[in-house]
Amino acid sequence: MSVYRVRVTDLPPFGARLARLLEHRGLRAAGLAEAAGVLLARIDAVLGGGVPDDPLLRRLAPTLGLHAADLFLIAARGVPDDLAPAELNGSDEVGSLLIWGAHTMDVQARARLRRFVDGLPSRARPRTRPFPSDGRRSVTPGLILRRLLSNRNIRINGVLLQELGGGRHLDTETYALACAGRLPLDDDCVNAFARVTAIPVGELAALLGLRVAELPWDMRYPWPADLVELAWAARRLDDEQLRAALHYRDGLRNAGGC
Repeated sequence: MSVYRVRVTDLPPFGARLARLLEHRGLRAAGLAEAAGVLLARIDAVLGGGVPDDPLLRRLAPTLGLHAADLFLIAARGVPDDLAPAELNGSDEVGSLLIWGAHTMDVQARARLRRFVDGLPSRARPRTRPFPSDGRRSVTPGLILRRLLSNRNIRINGVLLQELGGGRHLDTETYALACAGRLPLDDDCVNAFARVTAIPVGELAALLGLRVAELPWDMRYPWPADLVELAWAARRLDDEQLRAALHYRDGLRNAGGC
């Protein structure tokens, strides 16, 4: 298994990582500018080491097939409030909705759970703290991976990264240490984060400045893409709504939807 061979604390400038992504896709800067509806000079400025402004990141995200909030994090920027996930204060988080057997629910039950989540009303509440608010000033590839999970209101969890990401059976602390730069970010780890965030691993690796091999999914069940999509849909839920979704999921499981 190959391992990221430079220090995991090294994060190339955003422009260099964007250039890696364009090379990975076989796309020229002019093509990106045209697709995003921006001047080529703005793309060239970023590729040359300039800092992208908020409007440019918003325009680039859909063109690159990324959620805008994810691209802000990849660019080592704070996420604007209108793009940030709900601010949770309780012990539950979206990861609680996805693990401990959720992948064993049948397709119909999972579809009902998604409809329940989608049917909950939007509650726009002002944030009391910025996102991310982890206090980290030095941004590393591992920190970005951690923040991408947080952008879905998911905490690092070894079970989740195995069940949804196909990662090795490692404890939560081991994954946390890898994200903190105290253990190597190996191919298996990055592949697991890529699947949980639904960002193709080759593209995620380019945007992190890493060299990562894409590994096959080898769990005993198909990759639960619908649960990964559910995570994004559920990131807007507040504490009360998340508890309601957890209660609804438990009801489905107790009714035999497994």
